[in-house]
Amino acid sequence: MNPPPSWTRRRFLGLLPAVSLAAACSTGAPTGGDTLRIGVAAGPSNLNPLDSGSEVTRWIAEPVMETLYDYDARLAPVPLLAAAAPTVSGDGLTWTIPLKQGVTFHNGDPFTAEHVVASLDHVAAFASGSEWVVYFLGYYSGARAVDPHTVEIKLKRPYGLLHSHLTNLPITHKAFADRKDTMMGTGPYKLEKVSAGLGYSMAAYHGYHGPKPAYARMEFTIIPDGSTRAVNLRAGNVDIVTELPVAALTLLTGQPQVTVHRVDAPIDILTYVKVGDPPFDDVNFRRAVAYASDRQGVNEKVFGGAAVLGQGPIGPAERGYDPGLRVFPAQPDLARARELLRGIRSPSFTLTISAGQVMEDIAQVLMQGWAQAGIAVKLEVLQGGPWAQRWISGAYQMTMNRFSSGFTSGDANYLALSPAQSKGVLSCGYENAAVDTALDRVWATTDQAERDVLLKQVNAALTEDAVMFPPVYPKIIVGQRTSVSPLDPGRMRISRLGTPSLRPRGNGGG
Repeated sequence: MNPPPSWTRRRFLGLLPAVSLAAACSTGAPTGGDTLRIGVAAGPSNLNPLDSGSEVTRWIAEPVMETLYDYDARLAPVPLLAAAAPTVSGDGLTWTIPLKQGVTFHNGDPFTAEHVVASLDHVAAFASGSEWVVYFLGYYSGARAVDPHTVEIKLKRPYGLLHSHLTNLPITHKAFADRKDTMMGTGPYKLEKVSAGLGYSMAAYHGYHGPKPAYARMEFTIIPDGSTRAVNLRAGNVDIVTELPVAALTLLTGQPQVTVHRVDAPIDILTYVKVGDPPFDDVNFRRAVAYASDRQGVNEKVFGGAAVLGQGPIGPAERGYDPGLRVFPAQPDLARARELLRGIRSPSFTLTISAGQVMEDIAQVLMQGWAQAGIAVKLEVLQGGPWAQRWISGAYQMTMNRFSSGFTSGDANYLALSPAQSKGVLSCGYENAAVDTALDRVWATTDQAERDVLLKQVNAALTEDAVMFPPVYPKIIVGQRTSVSPLDPGRMRISRLGTPSLRPRGNGGG
């Protein structure tokens, strides 16, 4: 295991200029109690949360945008902008949703059904480029405003999973549905200023329909370096920091004013192969690669031992996870891998990953194990856009990327499973009639217990057939100062920070 760096006094002091720089980059002067200050690793190039479910977009949008339904403490959907649960027709093809009245957008316009329709139509349009289109394609027929406070959604076939999507999909003002540079919502904070590459400034919205926001302002500051984020938290320049690297946690050891949360969350290292094409059309080759994967090495060398060792596509924070599923070893079983490779001439493939230090570090560890088994691997590193194009077009042999599904699927990851459907738009060429039938039912049923059983079955099949085998399941690691009410582990489990409900300690915060 690679030990974390030794944080000597000299090294700590060497980071202080970076602390000052990060503080200077804030979009507003730190004002302590009346401003909640959050340090994030990056800012999105596209601010529209209807296009992206990634944390870099949705953490910014969380205080600004709201959904039709929210999650309760048990992660069950409850009305938020909706006034009640959907009414579903007997054939499952018509969903009618009553909307809460008296709600306004940040520009003062009333929240009405036409804005919900505009949001749905945007994400369902293939031309929009929204990642949500994968969920709606083949199911969504259209939506209309029955009256200002009632929305009717028409489906092409039963889609019980729609309730989950309506609990995660933000609703925007219709004039902002196609905007990429800003956002407009009904949440407790309104976006006031975007400083490109630096951060985002928000103010409490006094016309908010819910409880009065506890902070007058909220500031998100972009601090790319993880150690610098930790130092800023320790110094009190920010109240919350996201995506703390394990190696930087020693900076926060013994700090009574700082709490570090490590929570299982739907953060996936998407790792799967193109089963329809050589060499991965051979199940023995797929299994050889899976047996030669160094899961323990990835965990220790990249995640400092803080991740859970992987097996199939569903991780410990997601519905359908089976902690007893053990198909592949923690460390490479080279003898088994070589046995499976007998008769395969010149075993080799290309691994296509998204650019980023963590992904490249994971790839290097895995490639060492594969090389020992006699498998030659070429590494292809692509930026996010080109990687997504390869993924969607199916032009890969093995692909790998970090993906957080919490903001689109809550405590599940339906998108990760889509390539396993033989007729799906993201199909990887895998053909298994039982898996196809199970996934069709997962999407259609409104019975969550039935869905959980089916997800567990699909996860086992995809693991045993070596179609999807991520090396680890990372945790979400977030730090906060104790001057802020505690972050909710239940909401972190679905990737949320819960910033709209936070308050200074002593003011109902604990």
